[in-house]
Amino acid sequence: MSLAGLVGAATLGPVWMFGVEPRWVDWTTQDLIVGGLPNRLHGARMLHLSDIHASAAVPLDFVARVVDRINLNPPDLLVITGDLVTEDRSYIAGITELLGRIEARLGRFAILGNHDYWTDGPAVSRALERHGVHHLRNESAWVGGPGGLRLVGVDDHWTGNDDLEAAMAGVGQEEAQILLMHSPDLIVPASKARVPFALCGHTHGGQVRLPWYGALVTPSALGYQQGTYRHRGTQMYVNRGLGTLDLKVRLNCRPEVHEVRLISP
Repeated sequence: MSLAGLVGAATLGPVWMFGVEPRWVDWTTQDLIVGGLPNRLHGARMLHLSDIHASAAVPLDFVARVVDRINLNPPDLLVITGDLVTEDRSYIAGITELLGRIEARLGRFAILGNHDYWTDGPAVSRALERHGVHHLRNESAWVGGPGGLRLVGVDDHWTGNDDLEAAMAGVGQEEAQILLMHSPDLIVPASKARVPFALCGHTHGGQVRLPWYGALVTPSALGYQQGTYRHRGTQMYVNRGLGTLDLKVRLNCRPEVHEVRLISP
């Protein structure tokens, strides 16, 4: 490569990593066959957001643009798998108000992540409920009425608030069910509980992914990074998240909005 080429690469690389990719949202889609799903929910669209990390690094106007785009074709169901904020209480009201704007006829549900608890978990929970987003804390809820879809939310593993047994209480194996969890490492106890499908985040996909290597750092003890995995009978999807932490950088790891189309067998 010429000197001019090297100078260009050295200049454009940081511009891309810091200025372009962190705001270039990847809208991914997935069809999911859900055992026991009633015909009335066949084809329902579930939007999965994770790791928004509202902060100085992830401003609310960026999230507002994403919300506006979502509402151009509103989902039937909204789920959020934690880390709405990054240790700054001043962002709690704004981010929960924005999430409450998302139109979803079957409801809006969320669990909390480690950064939510490190910020102020009870305050995040109250703000979610105030804006019409139901916080599932080691519990389940029916979507589409009794006999519809059982949405199970287990609380954050990293802060020791998780209780999968309590979350799964009363959930029958024959019921259509999806588990929301923050950390992908909970897939091991989830598989023991015979959970068929789980959605999570936490890893950000690594934020920086090198060709032929993958993520430089992934906060998963089991090495999960992004996308679909299977552990025994449990299928899991790891969302790359919408935001970043203090260092606003992404490389080969675009922020993600994940849509799941529910299919009855």
